[in-house]
Amino acid sequence: MQRKLASHLAALILISSAPFISTGAAATTGLLEIYQLAIENDPQYRGVDAAYYAALEGKNQSRALLLPSINFTADTSSNKQKTLSSTSFAVGTRDFDSSGYTLSLSQPLLNYDFFIQLRQSKSSIGEAQANLSAAQQALMVRISERYFDALAALDGLEFARAEKRAIDRQLEQTRQRFEVGLIAITGVHEAQAAYDLVTAQEILADNLLASQYEALAEITGRYHKTLAVLSADTPLITPEPADIGKWGDTALNQNFQLIAAEFVYNKARDEIKRQRAGHLPTLELNASHTYMDSEGGNFGSSETENQRIELRLNLPLFQGGATSSRTRQAQRRADQSRQGYEQQRRATLRQARDAYLSVLAEINRVKALGQAVISAQSALDATEAGLEVGTRTTVDVLDTRRDLFRAQRDHARSRYDYILHTLRLKQAAGILAATDLELINSWLQPANAATAKPSPLDSPIDLNIE
Repeated sequence: MQRKLASHLAALILISSAPFISTGAAATTGLLEIYQLAIENDPQYRGVDAAYYAALEGKNQSRALLLPSINFTADTSSNKQKTLSSTSFAVGTRDFDSSGYTLSLSQPLLNYDFFIQLRQSKSSIGEAQANLSAAQQALMVRISERYFDALAALDGLEFARAEKRAIDRQLEQTRQRFEVGLIAITGVHEAQAAYDLVTAQEILADNLLASQYEALAEITGRYHKTLAVLSADTPLITPEPADIGKWGDTALNQNFQLIAAEFVYNKARDEIKRQRAGHLPTLELNASHTYMDSEGGNFGSSETENQRIELRLNLPLFQGGATSSRTRQAQRRADQSRQGYEQQRRATLRQARDAYLSVLAEINRVKALGQAVISAQSALDATEAGLEVGTRTTVDVLDTRRDLFRAQRDHARSRYDYILHTLRLKQAAGILAATDLELINSWLQPANAATAKPSPLDSPIDLNIE
């Protein structure tokens, strides 16, 4: 388990240190570049990274409990000794100096508590590794969500402006038709109302785009002027294997949040053993060397050395019931951790299955909305023709045009949602990697090159995404 986590972290280091290869002009920022900036600057991810390195030190501290402890102390003092009466020493005051040092060594020979703490520190490292890998995958999803939210907001603004231009032309034509007596003034008012409404929508869309850019900068720590956009020939990739049960099994084996919860549970179970160790004996080896030099006093000058070696056995007999109480407390906390693990296991399975179904549904939705764009365009053409011959009104044209732009906007959003659902599926399964972002990045192109409309009938492409 820890070997797999370590290899995942190694891949993270290689990807984050690799140079970015732009997919377009220098002024265009792609998803992969955004992700690399997020790896370096996202406070949420950097905090988890710091916690991982802090956990590594826990193992060193636990190992230190099993190693020898060596201490050196030295002292020097000035003494004033006054003898008031004595049958052995002369009465009077004596001033003298004394100095000395002690070198001591302590080595635990038997302490089950310390061995359990070392094992717990390894579980803490495993938990931190899993949390770091989970944070990396979560960052990939978060940065992708904000990236495509920004593109969706950009689409919304472009569609609002396009609709505004179309309604402006419609308004001008309506005025001309009114001036020559072909329609009533109500047609002009209806077109003007539609123009005013789309102007308000344009303002909202512009503000939403600015807000989405702010959300992106919150993660990367910098602002981005131009984002690469999704190309028209982006494939729709079906999950492989096409078995929801296998995706669930993969998630239960490889999801990093579930792995972290398992380490937490293991550490809690070890805590029960550590508290029970409070009933067990401990054995310790102590050795010391002491030197003392005294230049006076009742006994005169002296210089002594003392070497001492001892084996100290400590057998706890009764601690007021505290050890038993701490053991019961650890048992309850272990049960709490077990319930947390079970909750995470169920959530992981649900997330994997939901994401799998969402990918399939989004593929069909992209196709359906693509067909809706075609149908809306045909409806608009027919309505405009009907307006010319007097069978349709200006309101009919405005409504069908609004339906067309809504279908185009929804179709563009569904393509982004398909990509995000695919990333969430891999995240739930624990197999999401930077190479997935590289693939998505290859589907992007500079904004000024995105002139072709996406095909509404793109067929799913079978591709192994393991």
